[in-house]
Amino acid sequence: MLKLTLDTNVLVSATIIEGKQYEILKLVKLGKVKLVISAEIIEEFKEVISREKFGFSEEQVDEAVREILDIAEIVIPQVKIDAIKEDPDDKIVLECALEGEVDYIISGDEHLLGLGSYQNIKIVNASKFFELERL
Repeated sequence: MLKLTLDTNVLVSATIIEGKQYEILKLVKLGKVKLVISAEIIEEFKEVISREKFGFSEEQVDEAVREILDIAEIVIPQVKIDAIKEDPDDKIVLECALEGEVDYIISGDEHLLGLGSYQNIKIVNASKFFELERL
């Protein structure tokens, strides 16, 4: 089974609109792919989705976090890396993906996408994922 790590921006998009990112979460819920995330990604997701511009109540934020936790495998990265000098916050995604031995990182972040891959992990946006994988 394919294993994926979703960047925070993908998780947020999947929560607020029914686009390609949402379709990826549906695949996870259907058991067709496995979602691997870390506590750091969940914390960042909660912080971002709580922003006033999204208009979610505290209860809605908690429910969104619970839904992700219910379908994800949580890893605790043991290896710390420093691969993206321009945006050091992106390292949490790489660390999670390495720890979880995932096949793909799905992201909308230009720094991550600019890598193309990292230690045999493909880094693509949601549309490219669906081009590469017929699920």
